[in-house]
Amino acid sequence: MRNNRFILYLFLVFLFTMINFYFRPVEKNKLVDDNYRNSSAYINDLYKSDEYFRKNILQGDETNIYEQIVDDIKKGVTKTNITCQEQCRSIYLNIYYSLYLDHPEFIAFQSASAKDYGDTISIHYNSLNKIETYLGTRRIERELDIIKKETKNMNEQEKIIYVYEYVAGHDYDKLFTYSDSNQSAYSFFTKGTSVCAGFAKASQIIFQNIGINSYLVMNDDHMWNYVEYQGEYYVFDATVGASYVNKKHKNFYEGLGRTTVGENTGMFSNLYPKINDKPLKEIFGL
Repeated sequence: MRNNRFILYLFLVFLFTMINFYFRPVEKNKLVDDNYRNSSAYINDLYKSDEYFRKNILQGDETNIYEQIVDDIKKGVTKTNITCQEQCRSIYLNIYYSLYLDHPEFIAFQSASAKDYGDTISIHYNSLNKIETYLGTRRIERELDIIKKETKNMNEQEKIIYVYEYVAGHDYDKLFTYSDSNQSAYSFFTKGTSVCAGFAKASQIIFQNIGINSYLVMNDDHMWNYVEYQGEYYVFDATVGASYVNKKHKNFYEGLGRTTVGENTGMFSNLYPKINDKPLKEIFGL
């Protein structure tokens, strides 16, 4: 009898966990409609991408290769071979950067590595399997639902501070800084730990879902965001705050104005709006 009760208890706990974290009804991203779901840009309901960087960085056949790579990863393919007449490495990097900046919601895509064979590049992916992707997406949807409810009546400033504190309140993965598995929003939302890429992508997804405009920004060593406040864009780098063990440290809010690498301008700087150099930390009085 006791064994049966214990088994029933475990089953109920499991059932509650699955419903609460994966299958509880939630409010979807209002920007994602049926027209978008039927477009080639659609990955999932977490985020609506205008593929701004693909449109402005890629040229000619690069766009076709980009779409092929996205399609292959969605299908669970682990390798794509692309043929190019010249500058294969440059073409691959442009596609990789565009994909990274356009689709923070693409949690199945963890990272990629490429081997150059002259006029052919073999691209290998580190990706989540379909079950991990499905459950991870459901988990993130439910976390976003909580965030949307908590920020519903906040103004712009309050929302930006909320996102900064929420994201920077997660653990920075100092042990596996260069691991492929902690570079996405998946690691941030499901494991509670990540590095700069995961923090920036999570911030980007959250901002869109609560009605704040923002961009993803990257250079060779780091990733962060530009966030809009009262019609102007500012540096937003939650990784700065996450680097402090004590969240009450006097420098916790420094990421509202500077990045951890000391550079506020990343790749493709001509594609971004002008950035206001005044730190949001000062504007907000933090």
